[in-house]
Amino acid sequence: ALATTAALFHVFNHSVFKSLLFFGSGAVLTATGERDMERLGGLIHVMPYTAFAFLIGSAAISALPPFNGFVSEWLTFQAILVSHQLPQWVLKFLVPAVGGLLALSAALAAACFVKAFGITFLGRARTSVARDARETDAWSLTAMFILVALCLVAGILPSYFIDTLAPVVQGLVNAQMPEQSAFGWLTIVPVAESRSSYNGMLLFVLIAVAASLAAYVIHRWASHATRRSAPWDCGFPDASPTTQYTAGSFAQPIRRVFGSVVFRAREEIDMPRPGDPRPAQLHVRLRDVVWDTMYAPVATLVSVTADVLNRVQFLTIRGYLTLVSGALVALLVILAVWQ
Repeated sequence: ALATTAALFHVFNHSVFKSLLFFGSGAVLTATGERDMERLGGLIHVMPYTAFAFLIGSAAISALPPFNGFVSEWLTFQAILVSHQLPQWVLKFLVPAVGGLLALSAALAAACFVKAFGITFLGRARTSVARDARETDAWSLTAMFILVALCLVAGILPSYFIDTLAPVVQGLVNAQMPEQSAFGWLTIVPVAESRSSYNGMLLFVLIAVAASLAAYVIHRWASHATRRSAPWDCGFPDASPTTQYTAGSFAQPIRRVFGSVVFRAREEIDMPRPGDPRPAQLHVRLRDVVWDTMYAPVATLVSVTADVLNRVQFLTIRGYLTLVSGALVALLVILAVWQ
């Protein structure tokens, strides 16, 4: 029951924060007409509300508290921690391994959306389309902020959503989360109170108080004297915004770690000779092992089958009648043999 509840709640949460992120991406695309984040930057100054909504969606999909993605992922880990009670010894080893992959995917998702938010919304505008962008319309902002509220409410008060899913879980596995109904609507208890529990409202209050105290201390004791000085520019004064950190340079350490083994990365550097005004270029080619081994063969098979069956579209009436008659005879033979 715990695993089923976690899975269903996680599906719901994904539908919320992924919709929010798609709305935010669509707002950026509409405002700039640009799909390449390397050509954006600084949009938080001209699209502050979209930036805030995208930041909340990024935090939710990265499973950061107190948002909904954290709760469903926490419930999933609670289900993994009781996997030793499973009767099948294979699952006792397999489920913890899946838990490790889940933790790794959460870390990679966080890195991904730090890159997406930072390169798109922070820094300086890299091109004129980013500099001239304007905030999206009120209807789009309304839709995004409804999803922002859902991300927050489902993280602070998850018990309401879990109770809503309880009849579905009961119908699927004929059970519910143990002892959940005994602790009210502020707390969720996956297994037993002595083992673990989650109070989203309490966590939200603690985070809000800690953030408020930190802001107060910084503003109270920080120096109010304004000191202006030129930043270190690595010897390149008045550098172009294009020399800022890029998405590729941010992800380079992760690509180095996983690229050679998982993605079979190949880097090709085109370095012009001294005196050549052409810019240097770096080409990175990645191979998706999962796609190449699991999806690509199926896609190829479907494509070949479709090409073969495509000939059926161009038969005459006589040909179609022959096919129908042949299929009818084949079905009658199968039924006769089956009986």
